[in-house]
Amino acid sequence: MSLPVNVWIVALALFCVGGAAVSAEVPPAPDYAHADAWAAWPGRPSGADSVPPGVSGPASPESSQADVFFIHPTTYLTGGARNARYDEPGVTTTRIDQGVLRFQASAFNGCCRIYAPHYRQAAFGAFFQNDDAAAEAAFEIAYGDVSRAFDYYIAHENHNRPFIIASHSQGSLHAMRLLQERIAGRALLKRLVAAYVVGYYVPQDIERSGVPVCRLAAQTGCLVDWNSVKTGTSDAARERSRLIWLEGRYQHTAGRAMICVNPLNWQPDAEAAAVLNLGALPAVAPGQPLHPPVPHLTAASCHGPGLEVDIPLTERRGFANPLLLSGSYHLYDYNLFYVNIRTNAQERVTAWRKTATARGSVPD
Repeated sequence: MSLPVNVWIVALALFCVGGAAVSAEVPPAPDYAHADAWAAWPGRPSGADSVPPGVSGPASPESSQADVFFIHPTTYLTGGARNARYDEPGVTTTRIDQGVLRFQASAFNGCCRIYAPHYRQAAFGAFFQNDDAAAEAAFEIAYGDVSRAFDYYIAHENHNRPFIIASHSQGSLHAMRLLQERIAGRALLKRLVAAYVVGYYVPQDIERSGVPVCRLAAQTGCLVDWNSVKTGTSDAARERSRLIWLEGRYQHTAGRAMICVNPLNWQPDAEAAAVLNLGALPAVAPGQPLHPPVPHLTAASCHGPGLEVDIPLTERRGFANPLLLSGSYHLYDYNLFYVNIRTNAQERVTAWRKTATARGSVPD
């Protein structure tokens, strides 16, 4: 998330030219019975515990009403279709704890216990090359870890509790597959509060798997997605080049209609005024304290697959756009709507528990 400018210059170069396939030894797999395999775990300090000034929380693990299984985005900013170590040293891990967990996963700590696995993520360059087979091989390794982590969480930690799936970017590619392979059409779907599959182009066709798109703010057992772009632009490179998981295989988007649920009113293909923006969280450098959220920062409008936003010049320091050439505010998909996400997660958990109470199936 809040990364030094020079890091993003390198990332932008990879974004523009693509990465060549790189042959590399597959790093060892994580063991999810061990603490070092998890970036966030209830009761262990992490960036997911962060709370911006003026925001209430977090809830204690004992009082949390649901769980979140959070799948982090790409933080291994190198070329080629290789995979990071799950415990990759240095800035790759710093970006997870001081960036991703603080600005994304922490949005859920007001309602929920947060479980965020480390995994052998595919490198940034895997998303920008022409060798689909190499990219798919890297994604398979990454997804294999995510699915094993989810299975471990369900088997050892869930105890029939309601849960949220939350993710961003690469994490949302894996969440897309996880929903289809582990949740849709299974008993677990009854415990799914919602899936925030953000920052990846998710096709509307995913509804055929049995997980509907959310159409109301308090709807449960459904999914949302949005991809933030500057008003009047589109993130064409990401829209057209991405592999998705659908119908049991990786495939290209091939002109499919994509999901856009507006996080200001939680309606698909909708527009919403800035007055509905409860608070956007400015980015800060690792180690710096969080700033208070900025209310009414931007309106948001779904136009095709993109969610158009317009950041005022006076506020751009906290939302600097290193992907400006592509028109993308991808890095800030969570930041721009932080308090709305936080509020909505609690609203959906409350709605899930109300329904469960009515049918006599609320877990302890």
